Amino acid sequence: MQTLRQLADIPEKRFEPRAGYRGPGNNWITHVHARSFTSSRSSDFKQEGSKESELLSKLIELEARATSNHDVAASLTLVAIGRDRDENMLITKNNFMAIFRRFGIDPRFLQLVKTNRYGLHYDWENLRVSYYIGTALYILMWSFDRSTRKTRAILLSRDFISTDELGSLRRLLQLEVDRLYSPFLLAWVSLVHLSNWMDSSTYYLLTNIRQLEELTGYGPYGKKTSSNDIPIDRLTQASKNIGYVQVNLANQLRHVTIGTAISTHISTRAAKLTDYAVEAYKQKCQQELEEFSATIPSLQRSLNDSSAYVYYLQERVRSQNTVVYALMTHEDARININLAKASKELAEAAKKDSSSMKSIAIMTMLFLPGTYFAALWAVPSLKWGQGNVIQSDFWWYWVFTGPSTLLIFAIWFGLHRARV
Repeated sequence: MQTLRQLADIPEKRFEPRAGYRGPGNNWITHVHARSFTSSRSSDFKQEGSKESELLSKLIELEARATSNHDVAASLTLVAIGRDRDENMLITKNNFMAIFRRFGIDPRFLQLVKTNRYGLHYDWENLRVSYYIGTALYILMWSFDRSTRKTRAILLSRDFISTDELGSLRRLLQLEVDRLYSPFLLAWVSLVHLSNWMDSSTYYLLTNIRQLEELTGYGPYGKKTSSNDIPIDRLTQASKNIGYVQVNLANQLRHVTIGTAISTHISTRAAKLTDYAVEAYKQKCQQELEEFSATIPSLQRSLNDSSAYVYYLQERVRSQNTVVYALMTHEDARININLAKASKELAEAAKKDSSSMKSIAIMTMLFLPGTYFAALWAVPSLKWGQGNVIQSDFWWYWVFTGPSTLLIFAIWFGLHRARV
């Protein structure tokens, strides 16, 4: 067991929220305490909160109070600890491990927490039975002492889960607070909560698919209008939404598997009552298990319906994926056609510019000889009316003309090489 503890050590950095995280102030941690009595008193349920520094002493006080009261037949203590989006816990490692060890939860579950494992896991080998349920909403793990009927649980929630979701889980617990004599209360509550969450989550994904169908014009909610003029940015966003829906539908199927595992486990424990119930409370445990088991067929049918509906929605979103891809291809083709038209217009404009430059060149060639000779005849060093036309200072003309011409050609050649 020591080896398992070493393998399951959670790194210190998993207890540090990511930079910029804005969680509850003052390290405030909520906890639930419930008690069921042997007398005719009504079951007690309280939700409280403590600063992290006070939490452990508060839990010790609550357990001592329950143990000293001989009328208490069964009890539940649940600590809810927040986590950020990267599964980092909003509590120090020392305090978390102190609570974990005090609650007597199977230390092998630390490896499941470390890897954020989903699914149902349990251990029935010791005096205390331990359970672990991992979902997209939370990790819920607890121990149940067969002799004292104490259930002690840790709930690791996620920061993107709404307070309404966690509130609904608490309300389910409060409604079933008198069923604390077996280890199945939290498993059953988690199953009911999971089924309800899947219904609402699936409907939310359905509304996303309907919006996609309205955009593309295809599918049961498609509008009877042309879809050829959808802007490319809206199609890009639609493609992102399709990816979001596809991933979440696959996640729904994974949770159907988790819910089925929980319901199957509860329904198969009836034949093994002695594994978790001491003699004095066998009848009470059997009654609870029968009440839980009576709801399993309905919950399993709901899970099966959710599974079938998810497969149906997957087909709808696949068709939207095909349509959006086709529309984006069409839009790309239309853009390419427009680019081709623009290139053609640019080529025609370049052709016109070339024609204009040709005209300028022809005009230059037409007037250049005349200009040259007019300038040459106007040179003062050339006396065309005298017998000696070339004067003695005509060499100055070549002194300036030759180097200037070479300089201009050198500059042109340098600029031409620089462009290449």
